[in-house]
Amino acid sequence: MTIQIQKVSFKCAINHDISISMVRADLMHPLASGNKIFKLLPNLQFAKDNGYSEIISFGGAFSNHIHALALMSQKYGLNSVGIIRGEEEYAANPTLQDAQNAGMKLVFVSRKDYKRRNESEYLSELQQQYPNALILPEGGSSQLAINGCSQLAKEVDKQVSGDILAVPCGTGATFAGLICGSNFKQIRGYVVLSDESISDRVEKFINKEKCTKTNYQIEVAVFGGYAKLSNELLAFVFDWLEQTGILLDPIYTSKMCMRIMQQIEAGEFQAGTKMTIIHSGGLQGWRGMKKRVIQLAGQDKWDLLQSHL
Repeated sequence: MTIQIQKVSFKCAINHDISISMVRADLMHPLASGNKIFKLLPNLQFAKDNGYSEIISFGGAFSNHIHALALMSQKYGLNSVGIIRGEEEYAANPTLQDAQNAGMKLVFVSRKDYKRRNESEYLSELQQQYPNALILPEGGSSQLAINGCSQLAKEVDKQVSGDILAVPCGTGATFAGLICGSNFKQIRGYVVLSDESISDRVEKFINKEKCTKTNYQIEVAVFGGYAKLSNELLAFVFDWLEQTGILLDPIYTSKMCMRIMQQIEAGEFQAGTKMTIIHSGGLQGWRGMKKRVIQLAGQDKWDLLQSHL
């Protein structure tokens, strides 16, 4: 699976003699861009090989994972069910419209019930209700996903080598896969949500793969909270777009890139460092930010974003 890697010219990195390349995983696939394809494909193939007829997973109203799962399941001839946090009125938004058009059944649950998504009793109840379904964790972060993301690392290694490979982190599965699969000197995961369990989770993922590597580091890039779009972050997204021609997503890669630039400005990387950063896709997530973007920057800026989607 060929991926495009692009040199990035961002003023602050150039001024500090830091070389940056970006893995354009956002361009890889028309149905499931970014890391989602690597996380989902092994799970979908497992479902097909083991006689499952449908996939169940969990997400919010503008979930990249739910969007990708619906489209990829349809392609693989599998039914899909999305357990969605929130109210049924969310079904009219463009993300969930796409999912429904791809045949996904949406089941809306309260935020209280959604918190049970990792409880064995709740998962057992779901399995009884859908006996022919493979149940995937939120974000698709099963152990099979780790294997898929290790393949992403190997594809990157075929084209580029260097000092640091960086990726934005949600559940930690993609990060764990990169740790296990990459030959970069150091792997950095930029965590975009407040989650004190991320370190333990990543360690469990890599231990199950019998991976003994320790050349990884977790960085914090929360910037106000998960799915929160500040004026500072939005301004950075437009600055990055102007300087590089690349649109970042509002949840993951934008926060990682802004944090990396802050670190560069602070002199945290040695001159001459060669860094590769992964654009993990998720551009469809902008559709949930329309009101906020217009509020912060105006209709013209929203139109500019739309022109790059």
